[in-house]
Amino acid sequence: MLGAYARDGDAVAFTPRFAPAPGLRLRAVYRPPGADVVTARFGGVPVPPRAPTTRVLSVTPSAEIWPENILKLYITFSAPMRIGVAWDNIRIKDANGAVLGGLFVEIDQELWDTEGRRLTVLFDPGRIKRGLVDNINEGPPLVAGERYSLEIDAFWRDAAGGLLARPFVKPILVEAPLRAPIDPGAWRLTTPARPTDPLIVDLGRSLDAALALRAITVRKDGAILSCEAELERNETRLVFNPTRPWTAGRYTLKAEDILEDVAGNRIGRPFDIDANDPVQRGATAQAAELTFEIQGDAP
Repeated sequence: MLGAYARDGDAVAFTPRFAPAPGLRLRAVYRPPGADVVTARFGGVPVPPRAPTTRVLSVTPSAEIWPENILKLYITFSAPMRIGVAWDNIRIKDANGAVLGGLFVEIDQELWDTEGRRLTVLFDPGRIKRGLVDNINEGPPLVAGERYSLEIDAFWRDAAGGLLARPFVKPILVEAPLRAPIDPGAWRLTTPARPTDPLIVDLGRSLDAALALRAITVRKDGAILSCEAELERNETRLVFNPTRPWTAGRYTLKAEDILEDVAGNRIGRPFDIDANDPVQRGATAQAAELTFEIQGDAP
């Protein structure tokens, strides 16, 4: 079981990374040097049923139109979920209701955040990148022009043992693949008119929701400013609400080189590189900075 150990006086405390499922029998083993092994068993107490309350809060990309070469999606729940059963409870169906297989990278070590509430689901990059064997033999996971549905079972239990309150279904229409690198020069900034107004950045395309909130910051004199950042309009608009009023001066909007759009393209480097194009072969991901000014302390 994943977790962390810490000394607590004469005792050793173990904190699991994810809460064990209710009713699960657990065993702790201590092997002191030169002494007998100490074993303790605990847990296994039945948990009374409760009304389902946990639900899917969001799926990003939140738009109902996805590019054919979408690389990943995030599923966020209202409470920590049971780990290790994701692939039994997530599926994509085609327009005829048939379940499609081989779309995701179904690794045993599922990609959860530290709270166990947000799951990262990766589409098979071997089927996305042109020229690879899986792409040639099987084609991309999703096909432009087709309709699909993402479904999440209500039978998926949360970390406390409760079922989801309801199943989740998201309709999807697939459009042409997105293969151009991110171009911050095409972003449109709406600067604050008043000290407490937000800075609005229209991005022109849907960005990776988790990376955008980490990789784009507002700075002044080299220091990162404290702002509450929110993604809007299907992750195509980033809004920075200042925790302190803006003051007059020059600011920098910085995007780190880890920034990606929903198809894995970065600034200066596409995800799906054309091996026959020497320019793309030598491309590297870059950081970018945009400057803007606030003239005088707004009224």
